[in-house]
Amino acid sequence: HFIGLADHIRDTLPDAGISTDIIVGFPGESNEEFEETLEVMERVKFDSAFTFKYSSRPGTKAAEFSDHISEEEKKERLQRVIELQKKHTLERNLESIGKIEIVLVEKESKKSSAYWAGRTDSNKWVIIEKGNTKIKDFVPALITAAKGVTLHGDLVTQEEAHAV
Repeated sequence: HFIGLADHIRDTLPDAGISTDIIVGFPGESNEEFEETLEVMERVKFDSAFTFKYSSRPGTKAAEFSDHISEEEKKERLQRVIELQKKHTLERNLESIGKIEIVLVEKESKKSSAYWAGRTDSNKWVIIEKGNTKIKDFVPALITAAKGVTLHGDLVTQEEAHAV
């Protein structure tokens, strides 16, 4: 059912950002169940994912379970999920190259004071030159590159944005 919903979203709104939360190593999670998680990731190709390894919390039902996954196994599973998600994020980001995105300017880029970091309406990070913009501005940007989990863009005028 979930994959059908994701397919429907992608068919209806191809540029929609789909993200998820993934916890690996919940007590009793079998190798087969973990592999199913990877299969869902491959099928949906999430734009982003918030990934965690399960940690026991005193007072919860799960803390009482006896079939806990080893810390080593949880770390290995989490690393596999992270690597697969990085691949999918880059694949999805590459689809944005050549498109105009409206970017909400949020803060100065960590790597250079000459650039802003902002987000698209699908929550993707974009690095743009500062130009005459300021924090909290919504600005059109032509996406020129995708590096890792970040997009890079050039500011364009409103007229240029509407012409595309």
